[in-house]
Amino acid sequence: MPRITLFVVGLLALGSTAAGVAGYADLAHAERQARFVCPDGERFSVAVHADHARFRSGDGVFTLAQTAEGRFQSADVALQLEHDRSLVARDGESPKTCRLSGEAV
Repeated sequence: MPRITLFVVGLLALGSTAAGVAGYADLAHAERQARFVCPDGERFSVAVHADHARFRSGDGVFTLAQTAEGRFQSADVALQLEHDRSLVARDGESPKTCRLSGEAV
C-alpha cells in the first residue's frame, strides 16, 4: 500500500478516536443524562450541562444553548425538558412530545 494511503488511513483513525474520546468526556461532565423515545419511534439522548445541552439523534449531534430553565435551542432544534417528558421541535416540523426511555445512557 502506498505511504500516502497509510498516512491518510492513520489520520482518519486518529481523528475518529479523538472524536469518540471527546464524546465520552462530554457525557462524563454532564449534570444530567437521559434517553427519550417519541411516538414515531425516534430515539435520542440528551446530556445537560450548566449552560447548554448535547442532543444526540439519528440526525447527528447538536449543541443547544440554554434559553431558560429546562429549555435549550440551536438553529435546527428546540428542546424543552419537563420531568419524564420532552418537547422537541425541529426547523420546519411540528413539535412532538417524547417520553423518558427506560434504557440507560
